[in-house]
Amino acid sequence: MRRIFSRLAALFGLTLMLAACGPIYNTEYTYTPPASSRGQACVSSCEADQSRCRYTCSRRTQECENEKQAIADREYRRYTRWRQDQNLPIEKNRYDFMPSYSCPWESECTDVCDAEYRACFTGCGGRIDARQVCVMGCNQK
Repeated sequence: MRRIFSRLAALFGLTLMLAACGPIYNTEYTYTPPASSRGQACVSSCEADQSRCRYTCSRRTQECENEKQAIADREYRRYTRWRQDQNLPIEKNRYDFMPSYSCPWESECTDVCDAEYRACFTGCGGRIDARQVCVMGCNQK
């Protein structure tokens, strides 16, 4: 229980620190497709590429998470067998054996896919207008 409260306190502190840093903005894009049928076919190809890219991101992230879980399960089984062989109590759980490395963040990967899509879209003759929109801490001066 103490662990949960300390994590909540840390999360609250982080939120306060981020809010103190000032407003946070996201970029919104408005897409104007090319007028020609050739340009529109090109954009369709860009969309297909983006879809494949996003699927690959999702698959890679999930495969990494599955591998981490498999490692934790395997190591936990070893631990429990050893503790049982030694007539010792089981003091850890499966999550104590979760590898500490981070899997690639799917959102970072899809950001790359989206940037590639925007480059492809404009390469096909489309126009993209970008604007910054405040999403957090917007009332700060």
